[in-house]
Formats: sequence, structure tokens, C-alpha cells
Amino acid sequence: MGTEKHLQFGVFLIDTVLLTAFVIGFYHLMRYISPESVSNIQNIPWLILIYIIGFSFSYFLFPSLIQVRLIRSEAIITRVVYTCFMMLLFISLIIFVSRPFADFPRKFLFYSMSTYLVFLLVERTILRKILLRFRANKGNTKTIVLIGNERTVHHLYEILKTPIYGYNIAGFFYDGECDNSEIASMRLGGVSDIYGWIANHPRINEIYGYFPKEQHDTINMMSKFCDNHLIRFYYIPAINVFKGNMSISFMEDIPVIARREEPLRKSKNKFIKRVFDIIFSLCVLILVFPWMFILVAIMIKIQSPGPIFFLQERTGLDGKVFKCIKFRSMQVNDDADELQATKDDSRKFPFGNFMRKTNIDEIPQFLNVLMNDMSVVGPRPHMLKHTAEYSKLISHFMVRHFAKPGITGLAQVNGFRGETRYIDQMEGRVKKDIEYIENWTFLLDLKIIIKTIANMFGNEEEKAY
Repeated sequence: MGTEKHLQFGVFLIDTVLLTAFVIGFYHLMRYISPESVSNIQNIPWLILIYIIGFSFSYFLFPSLIQVRLIRSEAIITRVVYTCFMMLLFISLIIFVSRPFADFPRKFLFYSMSTYLVFLLVERTILRKILLRFRANKGNTKTIVLIGNERTVHHLYEILKTPIYGYNIAGFFYDGECDNSEIASMRLGGVSDIYGWIANHPRINEIYGYFPKEQHDTINMMSKFCDNHLIRFYYIPAINVFKGNMSISFMEDIPVIARREEPLRKSKNKFIKRVFDIIFSLCVLILVFPWMFILVAIMIKIQSPGPIFFLQERTGLDGKVFKCIKFRSMQVNDDADELQATKDDSRKFPFGNFMRKTNIDEIPQFLNVLMNDMSVVGPRPHMLKHTAEYSKLISHFMVRHFAKPGITGLAQVNGFRGETRYIDQMEGRVKKDIEYIENWTFLLDLKIIIKTIANMFGNEEEKAY
């Protein structure tokens, strides 16, 4: 079987054939279910052509990832969403410029694209499983060699030896002794022996090598050798100086290693998250907030004289201070900016206690989201006093401010919610916040939102006070 590019083209052909079948099938389904939605569609071949053109444009921008050997399922799902979103825009544009606005098949387009997103996701999932099984059975494999006897090389081996990724590891070249018996049994010789070995084994596709930084000449020699033998050479830097995710980028032609991977530093991801924040917040503020405000305002005024809203300075993105908006859930007091709420806190009035348990008091923070001070999902913002205190007690505490604070977050849906009496509770919260920053995906945000809603009606409310 061919390279990943051939696989990518093959996926495109399969997508095109199945898309044609989908459009025809969905058209006849809508004719039966909702005839009015297809009444202004007369030319089926033209409709199919428009969908294929729209898909081709979106595929060019966001090609399939299922053929990539090491890829997370979240990345594949996100790519499908990008593809369908751009496809919808291209199809809408083509239809809009090719026919009168009155004939624009809005209902059919909306229903078809919503269904096709699910259809394409199922298709890609099935194709991915087929491809992984094919590779696990020695199909579409790459034969590689590893150089070095460092922990980084050992860790890479543990990843690449997984059968479904399709790597055939011919062996290791390293100098000295190795305390890993499995790797020692695969030793093919010392580093200098690789040149002669490759001459007798011409089917090597890639070489991954670690070399100490002072061996520049060896690295250059190995790179030149691989170029002359049509082998791709990958240098493994000694990146185990940090623990956790890291990011490698270039300043001109100099590689630099960032302490951690931060997906939300990419403009594309920022845009996606911001658009979702605006749409989600507008839905809540239009559909929920007005009537909720009336009910809450009445109950607050009955039980506790004073303002309806409570504004408090909190630490936001990059350490900047902003005014966090909440429905007031406590009696007006002088300790609001100093003390966390506790389980039997006498400052809370009855309805305020109910609001805190059900998260109703947080609803005004969707205004903060619209004002770009917060996000729907992110690390919870802390009072300024707590930021100052915990930043001195907990290592990496301030890292959580590399992301915009959220109404809910990964820490909150994993049990680190409410009062933090002990330092290890806050450490657990910080650990989850950093995990979120390093592993953000749009799908992760959706999971957190769904789990937050579920927790509002589950046993998590006993931790909310």
C-alpha cells in the first residue's frame, strides 16, 4: 500500500462516493418526510455537484487525519467538525450566487449538513478502525531504526512498537551497555556500525536518532547519509528536561522547546473557542437569563435586602484583574473578599444556598464571557487574596492564568469544586487546570459542559456551598 498521501487521496475518493450516495438518499428521505423542504430543488445532479465542490474546498483546507499514524481521536472529531463547517459555508456561497435568494433551500441545507456531520464522523471512525487493523496485520508498515540508549529513545520505542501504528522496528544502534533487556536483545551494533548495516538493508524508511549535543559532526554525517539513501532522518532532542507535554517551534532556523503545549495559543483554536463562547452565552442570556433574573431578583429581595448582583475582583487571563459578576447569594458583609464560603456559612441566606448548590448564582458570568473576561470553560477565577496566597504555597499555581478563566472547568467536574480547606485540594485543582491548558480540544469543552449540567442534578451538589 502507498504512503500517507496516497491514503489521504483514497479517503477523499471514498468520501466523495459516499457523499454522493448520502445526498441522493437524504433528498429522497426529505421528499417523504418534508416535501416542502425540497420543493425548490429540481436538478439533483447539480445539487450533488454543489455538495462535492463544497466538500472538495473544505477537504483542501482540512484534509483527513485518519491516515496519520499517531493521532488522538479528539483531533479526528475536531477535524470532521471543521470540514463540515467550511463545507456548509462553501455550499451556501455557491447556492447563493447561483440562484435567487427566495429559492435558497435553507431547511434542506441545514438538515442535510447536520446529518452529514454525524454520517462523516461514523464513516471516518470505521475507516480509521479498518486502517489500524490493517497496520496491525503488517499492512502499510514503515521499517525504522532507532539510534541511542537514552530514556527518550526508550520512551519513543514504547510508543512506536504498538502494532496498530504500523511501525516495523528493525532494531537499535547504540554504544555501551543497556539495562533494558528487551532493547538489548534488539541491538544491531554500535552507532558507527549503522552505515555498513544500511548498505545491506536498503528497505529502511526512517531513522530516529539521539546524539549528545557535542556530536554535531556525527549528526550532520548521519543526516547526509540518510539523504543519499532516501531515508528520512529524525533527530531526537534531549527534551526530558521537562516533565509533561512540550512544544517545539523555530526562531528562524533555531529550534526552541516550550515548557508545555498550549493549544489555545493557536489563532485557529482561539477563534473556535471564542465563537463558541459568544454563541453559547447569547443562547443562555436570551433564553434563560431574563426569566431567571426576575425569579432570582424577587427571591433575593424577599430574603436579603441589598443588591441583586455581586461583583468581585478576580484574577483573569495573564494575571489581569476583572470584575466577576454573580447573583448575590450571601448577606451583605465585609468579609466577602477575604473568606471562602463554607458548608454551614451563616452569611448565606436560604435561597442563596440553593443558588450555590445548583450553580444558578454563576449565570450572570455569561455576561463576563460576552465581555471577553471569561470563557464558558476554563480554570475557575480566584479572589485576589487567594491568588496571592496560593501562588506562594503551590508550585505552578500561576500557570492556570495562561488560559481565560471559565464558568466551569475540568477541575470542577472532577471533584475539585467549592471550598478548599486543605492545600492538597488546591494542588489537585491546579493540576487539573494545567491538564486542561495542555490538552484543550473543542470536544473536551463539550464534555465538561455536559458533565457540569449532569452534576447540577447529581451528587456533586453536596460539594457546592
